[in-house]
Amino acid sequence: MRRFYIFNIRKELLTLYKDNQDNLYKILLSIKETKESELVYAYNLFKQICATYDTLNLNNKLYLKMHNDLVYTKIDNEHVINNLYKDEVSILKVKKSHLVLDSNSTYSSFLNFLSEYNSNLFVCDFINGDYFFLTDIHLVVE
Repeated sequence: MRRFYIFNIRKELLTLYKDNQDNLYKILLSIKETKESELVYAYNLFKQICATYDTLNLNNKLYLKMHNDLVYTKIDNEHVINNLYKDEVSILKVKKSHLVLDSNSTYSSFLNFLSEYNSNLFVCDFINGDYFFLTDIHLVVE
C-alpha cells in the first residue's frame, strides 16, 4: 500500500517549481519532518507554498462524480474505491491543508478526478521518494 500526499500549490509558484520539482519535494519533506520547536516556521513556509482546499466543495464534487459507481463509498471526509476487477483499493482523505491517498495501485482512479478538479496539484510519496505534478502524470497515462 502506497501513501501519497497531495498538495495544492499556489498558482504564483507553479512556474517556479514546474521545472524544479525536486526542490519543491525537498521543501515539503522538510516541512513534514519538522521538529516541534520549529513548527511556527514550518507552518508559515507551508502557507506560502500551498493553498488550502475547500473541503466541502471537493467532497461534494467527488461524491457527485462517483456516487453511482458500485465500487465507491464515502464516510465523512473519506472516499473509498474498492474495485475487485481492477484490483484497486484506494482511500482518499480530504483535509483542509492536503489530501492523503492510500492505494495499492500506483495510479489510483481518484487521480483522474483530481487532475480534472485542479491543475495545481503536486503529489508526494515520502516513503518511496516519488513526486510529480498530477498534470504531468495524467498526460503520460492517457
